[in-house]
Amino acid sequence: MKSSRRVSRPPGNPFNRKMLLPLLLVGLLGTAGRRRRAAEPPALVLTAVAQASEDRGAVIAELERYLAGSPNPDIVPWAQVWVGEQRRIAGDLQVARGWFEAAALDHPTHIVKDAAVLGMALVDAEDTLSGNTLATIQLMDPPVCPDTMRADRLRVLARTAANEGTMTRKVREMAVQARDLAKGDAVVEARVELVLADLLVDDQQMGSGPTTGPDGLPLSPEQQALTRARQAMQRHAFEDVIAQADKLVAMAPDSDEATQAGWLKKRAQAKDPTVAGRVGVLLPLSGVFGTPARRIRDAINLANDLAGKPLELVFVDTTADAETAVGQAQDLVLEKGCVALLGPLHRDVVAAVAPIAQGLGVPMIALTQSGDPTSAGPYVFDGFLSVQRQVDALVDFAMENRGLRSFAILHPRNAYGDRARDLFVAAVSARGGTVPQIVPYDPDSHDFREEARLLGQKHGMRPEKGKPDPPLVEFDAIFLPDSFRRATLVASALAYEEFPIGTFRPRFGGPGLPLLGLNGWDNDAVVAEGGRYMRGAIFVDAFQATCHLPPSPAL
Repeated sequence: MKSSRRVSRPPGNPFNRKMLLPLLLVGLLGTAGRRRRAAEPPALVLTAVAQASEDRGAVIAELERYLAGSPNPDIVPWAQVWVGEQRRIAGDLQVARGWFEAAALDHPTHIVKDAAVLGMALVDAEDTLSGNTLATIQLMDPPVCPDTMRADRLRVLARTAANEGTMTRKVREMAVQARDLAKGDAVVEARVELVLADLLVDDQQMGSGPTTGPDGLPLSPEQQALTRARQAMQRHAFEDVIAQADKLVAMAPDSDEATQAGWLKKRAQAKDPTVAGRVGVLLPLSGVFGTPARRIRDAINLANDLAGKPLELVFVDTTADAETAVGQAQDLVLEKGCVALLGPLHRDVVAAVAPIAQGLGVPMIALTQSGDPTSAGPYVFDGFLSVQRQVDALVDFAMENRGLRSFAILHPRNAYGDRARDLFVAAVSARGGTVPQIVPYDPDSHDFREEARLLGQKHGMRPEKGKPDPPLVEFDAIFLPDSFRRATLVASALAYEEFPIGTFRPRFGGPGLPLLGLNGWDNDAVVAEGGRYMRGAIFVDAFQATCHLPPSPAL
C-alpha cells in the first residue's frame, strides 16, 4: 500500500521540496551532460496522447484514472510525465508541476527524470523566467520527452535570445525547429507561431545549413557539412548524422572534418548511449607515473565527495600508452556512456585522445601542462594553465603595464626551469626586450648566495672596509620560475648580496627590482616566508572572477 500511495500521488498536491542542480556537473559538462539511453514511451501512453489535440480533457482523464488504479510500475513514470505535459498545455500549471515532481522524485534514475525536470522548468517559466529556470531549460535536452515539451523549450530559448538582441541563423533555426516539433498539437503550434512570428522564415530562405562560424567568417563546405552533422546529433537525429557523415567523407575523405565526422558517425550508430553525470577519467595508474596519477585520482574523488557526489566517475588505467588510451576513450564514450572525459595526463597520450573527443563531440579536460591540447578543437580544454600561457601573460604585463624592458633570470637546472627560461627569453625578445643575465642553480640546493654573486657580477672584496662589492644591476626585474618556497630562499640570497628587492634597500641604494614568478608562487606562505624581500613581487595564475573566497595577503 505504501508503494501504491507514492504512485498515485494526488495531482493537485505537489511537493514543496525544490529541485537542486548539481552546479559542479553543470560547469563541467554543459549541455552534453543530460542524455540517457534512448527508449520509446509505452504504447498505452502513445495511444492516449495521439488523441490529445482532439480531446485533451479525455486524454488527461484516461491517464489519471490509470495512475489512480493499479498501474504497471514500468509505465508509471512515463504516464506521470505525459499527463503532466497535457496538464501543462491545458494551462493547469500547478497540477502539471505536481505530476512532474512525482516523476522526478519517485523515479530519480529513470530515463524520463530529465524530461520531468524540464517540465517543471517550463511551468515555472510561465510565471517568472528566472536565471535558474532559464539555465535549467538550456541544459535539459532529454533524449526522451514529448515533442510539445521540446517545442516549448526551443520557443523559450529562441525568444530569450532574440529579446537580448541575438538574431543569428542559429536562433532562427531553433524557431523553425520549435514550429516543426509543435505541428502535432494545435495549441502548442499556435503558441509557437505567435511568440516566434518575427523569427520564423521559410526553410528555403534558411538554406541547407550555416555558412558562417561564430566569428562571422565563412565556413568551408566541409565545415558546413560537419556543423550540420553536429546539429543533427543535438536533435538525436541519428540517421541524419550518419547521412551527413557519409557525404562529408565522400566529398573530402582526407580532411580533418571527415575524420571528425567518422567519429560522430560511430556515436550516432551507437545511438548516443550517454548517461547523465557519468565521467570517464583516464590516468596512468600503473607504471612510472603511477604514484602521481593515484594522488590525482584521490584528489578527484575527494572533490567529488565534497561536492555531494554529483558525478559518477569511471577510472581507467592508460599505463601512459597512447594506443591503450585511444581504445579506452572510445569504450568510455560509446559503450559506457560517459558524457565527458577527464585526462589523460601525459602529453603524447593527450595528443592521441584529444582528436577522438573532438570528433565524438565529448568535452575533454586534459591534465597536462605541456603541449597545446586545445588545438584539437573547441571540445578539448586545458586542465592546467600551461607554462607557455603563464609566461606570455607575465611578460605582457611586465612590459606593457609596468614598462620593464630588461630582465635577469635565475632558474632551476631542470626540465621545468629550462623550458620556462627559453619561453621567457623568446617572449621578451618578441616584444623588443633583452635578457642580459641568466644564472641556473641546483634545484636541490638551499644556499643560493653563489648564484646571487654571479648574477651581480661581484668579483672581490672592498679592501678598505672588508665588505663585498655592490652588485652590478643591468636589468629591471628578475624572473624566478620555481616554487614559492625555493623562490623565498633565492630572494634571501639576493638580499644578502645587497640586491634592492621587495621593500628591502641595501646600503648601496638603488631602485627596487621586482621579482617575477609563475603560479607556483600562489600560496599565502610566500608572504610569511619571504617577508619584505617578496613584497611587490609579480606572479601569474588563473582565477575565477566570480569567486568570493577570502582574499590572500597581498604581495
